[in-house]
This record gives sequence, C-alpha cells and structure tokens, in this order.
Amino acid sequence: MLISPPFLPPRADNQTEEQWLEVAMSGGEPGDGSYPVSYNLGWHGGMHLQAPVRGNAGMEPVRAIADGVVVYRRGTSEPPGAPAPDSPLSYGGRTSDGVVVIRHETEIGAASQRNTPTRVVFFSVYMHLHTVRSAVRQGRPIYRKGELGQAGYIRGKPGQIHFEIICDDVNLRKLVGRSSGLVSHAGNGRCDAVFGELYFHLAESVRVYAQRPPLNRPASLDGAMLGEDLFVGLRYAEGDGTPFTRGHAYVTTYRQTGTPLGASLVEPDAEYNLYRDANDISEAYPANARPVPSAVYELLRFGRIVGPDSLVPADVPHWRRIRTPSGTGWVNLNAQGVHKFSDADFPQWRGWQLIEEAEDGNCLCNAPEILRRVDFNRDGSISADEAHTRLVAPEVKAFLKRLICKFPTEWDATTIDSCWGWLTTRSSVNSKPMTDTQFDRLRAHNRALAFWKDANLQVPRHDLEGKITGHGALPSEHWHFDPREFIRIFRKCKWLSPLEFSLIYTDTYQQKVGSRLETARNALSHEARERYRIQINQIARKYHVSGSSYRLSHFLGQGAEESRTLTLMFERRSEASCNQLYSGRLGNDLPGDAFRYRGRGMKQLTGKYNYTEYWVYRGWIIRESFDRSWWERRGVVRRPVISNPDVLGADTYAVIDAGGWYWAASPHRGEPHMLSSINRMISSSRPTRENVRVVTRAINGGEAGLDNREFHTDRIYRVVGDEVYQ
Repeated sequence: MLISPPFLPPRADNQTEEQWLEVAMSGGEPGDGSYPVSYNLGWHGGMHLQAPVRGNAGMEPVRAIADGVVVYRRGTSEPPGAPAPDSPLSYGGRTSDGVVVIRHETEIGAASQRNTPTRVVFFSVYMHLHTVRSAVRQGRPIYRKGELGQAGYIRGKPGQIHFEIICDDVNLRKLVGRSSGLVSHAGNGRCDAVFGELYFHLAESVRVYAQRPPLNRPASLDGAMLGEDLFVGLRYAEGDGTPFTRGHAYVTTYRQTGTPLGASLVEPDAEYNLYRDANDISEAYPANARPVPSAVYELLRFGRIVGPDSLVPADVPHWRRIRTPSGTGWVNLNAQGVHKFSDADFPQWRGWQLIEEAEDGNCLCNAPEILRRVDFNRDGSISADEAHTRLVAPEVKAFLKRLICKFPTEWDATTIDSCWGWLTTRSSVNSKPMTDTQFDRLRAHNRALAFWKDANLQVPRHDLEGKITGHGALPSEHWHFDPREFIRIFRKCKWLSPLEFSLIYTDTYQQKVGSRLETARNALSHEARERYRIQINQIARKYHVSGSSYRLSHFLGQGAEESRTLTLMFERRSEASCNQLYSGRLGNDLPGDAFRYRGRGMKQLTGKYNYTEYWVYRGWIIRESFDRSWWERRGVVRRPVISNPDVLGADTYAVIDAGGWYWAASPHRGEPHMLSSINRMISSSRPTRENVRVVTRAINGGEAGLDNREFHTDRIYRVVGDEVYQ
C-alpha cells in the first residue's frame, strides 16, 4: 500500500515526515470536526481538515489518498452565490455538499510461508467539496495523488473537507490483525505484515547485564532480573529524516501503560552496520555451528526471521542496551519467552484500542472507555463544561486519536431520527435540548448531505488465492479510523500492490540513451511481474529500502537498468565476451570463471568473490572452506566451490535478495566498505542526475547506463513519491 494525505503541499528542505504531515493534515480540533466524538459526545466518524495554502494560487486541491475505484460521486448543488439563509445547506453557515467515495483494494504484506498476500479493502470518504472534477466518475479507477476537486465550506468556514476512512469487520482483521480485544503477549505478533517500530515484550524475569555479554552467549544467571514487565521498541530511522538522524536506531522502553521510560537510546549508524554486525555475530560461533548471516541480519532488523533462512541455533542472542527502572543495561531480545511485534499489530501499549458501540441504533457515544476519560470527577455524569474541558486536554486527545471505533454512519438519510433524536432530550451533556423546529432544520441539513443509500458501497470478498468470490454491502454500522493516524501508520508499510507495481515496471519497456528514448512494447507482463513482486517487497523491507520513497525509487530505478525491468535476470553475453571483460578480475582466477560467474539477479551480481560472499551470507558455504584472499595467492590454494551459480537466475528469492545484499553490504572483495550500505548515499530529496550518479558508481564502479538509470529513477519516483508533477 502506497498512501498519502488528501492534500499534498510541497515538502520543504530537510522537513521531516512528521513535520510535513502536520502541514498536510491540519485541523480536526475538538469542537471543530474532531474524531471520534463532538463536544456533546455524538459520534463523529471523520475529521475536518483545512486545505493548505498553495503559494499564490489559492488552496491545495483535494486528492485521492491511494489507488482505487470511484464508487460514489456527487457534484455540488450549491448555487453560484451563497445559499439562501433558509436552505438546508445554510445550517450554521454555508456548507458544501460535494462528495467522492473511493474503494481501495490493495495489499499490506504476505505470509512468508506461502507468499500469500494480505489483501485489504477500505474506503476513503471526501465530503464538503466545493467542486468535483468532471474526470472523477463513478466506476472509474483513480490513482493516488489524482485530483478530486476543491475543498468547500463547513458551516461558514472555507477550504475544509470532512474526511473519513472506514472498513467492515473482515477487513479490519486484515488491516490491524484482529477484530476485537487486545494483542496477546502469549506469542509473537503477525508475520504477514511487519513494519514501523518493532516491539519486544519482556517479562519481569528477563536478565539485565551491566556490560554486553559475548555475541554468542544467549544468557546466564549472573544478571539481575528486570523486575517489571516492559516493552522495548526498536525503530530504525526513516530514510526521509534529516542527515543527522538517517541510519540511526532508536531504542525506547515502554511501561505496560505505554508510557516511555525516559528518552530513547540512540544507536548511531545502526542500520548501516547491520551487515557488519550480522557477520560478527555469525563468526563468533565455531565454524561447524555458525548461524547463517542472512538470518542473523533479519534477527537484528526485525527481531525475528521473516524470510526463508532458518536461524540455527535458534537462541542466537540479540543484545540491545535499554533503559530499565533502575538505569540502563543490556538485554537479549531473543531470549526465551520474549515475544515480538510491530506497528502492524496496532498494539494497545502504543494506544491502539478497538471500541465497539452498543447496538442501540443512535449516534450518542456510550463507550465506557471514552466516557471514563471524559468524566474527570468520576461522578458517573458528564456535564457539557466537563466534556469541553476534557476533550481539549492533551492526554485525552492522544488517547482518542488511536481508537478504532465501530458505530453507525451519520450519512444515512433513513436513520436520522433514530441516530440523532437524543438531541431533543435533556441530559447532563445536552443541557439545551433542541426544539422540534430546530431538529427539523437539522434533519433537513443532514438529508441534504446524506449519501449512504445512494452509494450502496460494496465490499469484494476474496478466496485464499485472492480471487473475488462475490460482494457484500458495507454495513451502515462499520469501523472508523482517525484518518490522520491511519495515513501516518500505513505510510510505513510501502508494500507494493499489483497495480502499484504495474505503474513502476510497465508492460512497455523504455530505455534512454543520451537524448534518445527507445521503446519495446509488451516487453513485460503481469505474470512476469508477479513472479518477483512479493520478493521485491520482502527484500525492500529487509534492507530498509522501503524506509523512504527516495530509497525505493533509486533501488527500483537501478533495477530497471540492471535487469531490464525484470526481463533479464542473467547476463546475455557469450563466453568469449565474458572472458574479455571479467577474466582475471572480480576473483575470477580459473579458466571458465568469467562466464560461470557472469552477472545474475536483479542487480547483476558479477564475479567469483561476490558470489562467494553471497554464498557465505546465505550459509551455502562456510568461510573456512577456502583461503581468504585466494585470488591474490600463488601455488596450492583452497578456492571456494560454488556448484550452482545459476540459482541467482532461477530462485525467485535469491534473484532479488542478492541485489538487496549488495545494496546493504557494498562489498569489495568480500569485505564491507567503510561506508557500507548504499542507503547511506541517498539523500531526502527528489532524485537528480548527480545522486543517481553516486548510486550508480557504488553499484558498478562506473557510470554505465547512467542516462537510463536516471530516467527510470525519476520516473519511478513520480509513482512512489508524494510530489505532484504537472
């Protein structure tokens, strides 16, 4: 899933992701269109967002947040001037009635055992549009960043929209990993989707050490017990951070309530050192009992193994320095009984809760979890003043924004009386009940805005293989997300769906040479893309390439040149040509090596010493089976034996992973560079010829195909990035 805000203001230089999102999605304050309740504790399924100013040209337009299909469209019925004072659209001030609803069918991950994608369906709702573009038509597809129209008026305030994100029971379980209750500590979290911050549940009996124990020593009894159940969060900085934060890891200790236990501990350059650290841990073991470096890499990256390589022995320690109630110390995050999770689990210790409204048919919140937070004096009754005071309190706002709530839609014209009739009755929170005349005006206003029955939103049902088996109506009582938080959390996902991937690697292949653009139609097919798409997503997560759209565009742009967009997974040169290019180089020191170890895989891994190091990394050979620097030695020497080099062109995981390994390790004759990891070289800015040149040199040592690499990197960034191009 690629997702972005409904407004896309330009990003300032060195503006962090969080800073940009605050500008892109401002508004939704209590009493002014907040989620999930209003001041009178009526349910409010979305949020009122303010359109940012667009330079000197008015306001930013409203845009689709993700690829999807327009399933409902209603143009504005506002007259050219302001509506008449007695118009239903003049209730409390001028209100616009344009509506667009988009159904999004996408993916957020895949179960590694079967490579079965986790397909999800949700709806985004854009209301109070002043204009709706004529190109936005019901039944037509629309792509992320596609313009929907202009923000309108909400009760006299210009440039605003009401924005909702909703789903049914089936897709809630797919999106957040459950449909009720809390995340269990008794086992690990979901493995089909793993992204964002990682979490480790530590029981009070976990041992803490003043100094880091040996890399190959899982535990001992000489450490002090933790003494309190805690969660440890591990976050690798996103790739679009400032130059001073990229590459760092942040370790945060949380109490059971989710309260951080002091500031995060910073591990400088931890991401860039993952390959080095994985090898150090592996080589700390005897040669005959050495864990596979690739599996150790995943242990450090995800806290567990999510790919095909097994961790043997299973108790390889994962040492991290953390804060504890008594100071700091080292703990083994792979100790027995430690369970692992991520942001994809929407865990309660990070504030996420599922709230299901009692089935009383009205839109008055009676959820005890919310009422307890608002009832400040704990007298069992909430006054209007108390609600106003509590709903603006920072701790209450923080609590409410991560509630996922199930309650009836407010946009069904047939249920207005049952939903809102309580407004005519006096209560502690409704001290000034509406008269019949006032409620008649509210009813007319809501009917003018309602769309639910006309939209008839349908949810596709899929079988285990992803084929649509039928459709069902989205119930009028369904799940609502705080739209800002939904977008924030799923922007960490970046798992490419089939549609998104088809926009990146299109059926028509183009190659740029100088100023000339060559085209080959039907060079790629859906079947060819699907052969590698899941593996590309897995590897992009593993090597943190999906940490930003900048990294992702460079990785896939370089892959477009190296593999001719997945159509060329081995170098098509004659043996004579390979001998001329590679003999006596790259570790090729025997007759036939140049052809045997020619370029293969998505990044065209070339040369015997690169093959050798990847084979060691995957545990297919051990380092002790050959002499170090064999290519520089004379006389009798033990060379590496690689019996199946063609695996890099045939095994779909290895084809892509070898490219990811090279991206992370940047090896030179088997040794990491001082600046290991190409991710380090990618700035938080739109791809340019100069930064494409830097990455190109890191990959192949020269500038071969630079024009084409730049062309594809820029083209792909237009798909995966947030910038809007005219």
